[in-house]
Amino acid sequence: MGHPKIVSFISAVFFVFIAGMANAQNLGVYPTELDFALGKGQNESQVITMTNGSNKKIQFRLYLGDWLRDTLGEHSYFRPDTLSRSCAKYVTLNKNFVEIEPGQTQQVSVKLSMPDNDAAVSEMKWAMLFVETVEEKIANDAAKKQATINNLLRIAIHIYQTPPTLTNRQVKVISLKRAADNSNTYRLFCQNTGNVMLQCKSYLELSSLADGKKTKLDPIEFPLFPEQKRYVIFRLPANLEKGKYSALAVIDLGEDTPLEALESEIEMK
Repeated sequence: MGHPKIVSFISAVFFVFIAGMANAQNLGVYPTELDFALGKGQNESQVITMTNGSNKKIQFRLYLGDWLRDTLGEHSYFRPDTLSRSCAKYVTLNKNFVEIEPGQTQQVSVKLSMPDNDAAVSEMKWAMLFVETVEEKIANDAAKKQATINNLLRIAIHIYQTPPTLTNRQVKVISLKRAADNSNTYRLFCQNTGNVMLQCKSYLELSSLADGKKTKLDPIEFPLFPEQKRYVIFRLPANLEKGKYSALAVIDLGEDTPLEALESEIEMK
């Protein structure tokens, strides 16, 4: 996957919420994840529900974008249909702008339509739907008669399209190395070598080479797109005795999938 120019969606002041409810303003959007499993030529509509729990009328605008997770799991955003795995061009909304009175709820239909060809469903695709509140402000100078838009809040809805023919769940553990800037921090490097998004759980188990005492670090959970590479950061406990250890780094994909592991020798200094 390439790395085209990142586009900022900032136009005033906003906050991105991955959760479905912005409690400070009593604004709700649900769900925040839309999962599709369409074959070629198929389409499906799903509904998102927006609720205004505030005491004033709220305006929403909706628009699509592309996105990626980097090797540390952070999000990068791009113009819609920029990335090769984008499904943004297959998504249509029945509304792009919504006004909701206090205490009221409205719904927006999100339709995904896949082309009738094998190439369109040969890989997993994804996009992001942004629901952004806007507020109209009329300029004090009546002669200018212009309005400005002040973005107040943005909620991101993940859209995933996983064709039903894709079933390969596989991850590869590449290395376990000490971080250059911290002698007691280790980075597990892995890659999704399957063709669907994985929900991973990784942990590090240490066995003292001096007395055999075992220490298991808390698991770290993270998603992994197809082809994506990822660093998982493990910080050794501060009270861990100094010395050499056999370290078993494990990635667990859940039931019916073999564990992927790598064993290495590390030293607590």
